[in-house]
Amino acid sequence: MKRLPDEGIFGRNSKNDVVTYGDVRKITDDTELIDVLRCRLETYLNNQVQPLQAHRSAFPLTVMTCIGIETLGQVFYAEKKDDTSYQFVSIIKRIDQIFGRKLTKKYEKKLTGLWSNKDLKNIDCYGKVVYRFFRNTMIHGFQGKGVFLSYEMTETIMIDEDTSYVVINPNWFWESYQKAFVKLFSAAKEGQTNNPLRANSLIYIKKFLLE
Repeated sequence: MKRLPDEGIFGRNSKNDVVTYGDVRKITDDTELIDVLRCRLETYLNNQVQPLQAHRSAFPLTVMTCIGIETLGQVFYAEKKDDTSYQFVSIIKRIDQIFGRKLTKKYEKKLTGLWSNKDLKNIDCYGKVVYRFFRNTMIHGFQGKGVFLSYEMTETIMIDEDTSYVVINPNWFWESYQKAFVKLFSAAKEGQTNNPLRANSLIYIKKFLLE
């Protein structure tokens, strides 16, 4: 991939000044690099998605929440070639512990009955249900097939074992992502050199964004 030019706009820093790729390439302090990445994502992702919440734009808001989760996964977790959901699921588990829970036998049986024509052997937690039946189907067709949205049915997340559906409140999902965003960047900035969150975020910046 061709290296992006130094004069290209990278984002903004903590003082809200515009910074270029050239400016970022001159930064030698790792903590400052992590912070300028945080500012970049806040400027180009979080702040621009936020108005969707005020307009109760449930589907666009939740799709963009999934993109935010995917982005954090790429920043803080190394890719696993044999599991395309790994980075997404690693982050969504941090949003709420329910996403990391194993499927109940009742839920799993119902899910298998509904999707008997699909390979479900790698779906071992509710985070992977969201990845497979919302993140994927929404991004590749704008249709939820096993995960649905409601402002009224739940204030957080609801798992219906009788139907094997998951219902998510879009506001809760977005706000929970934002809280995870803050915690992850704080942990990376404050972590020691061998802290995986810090190490992976620096690899993301130096290898993926700047080279």
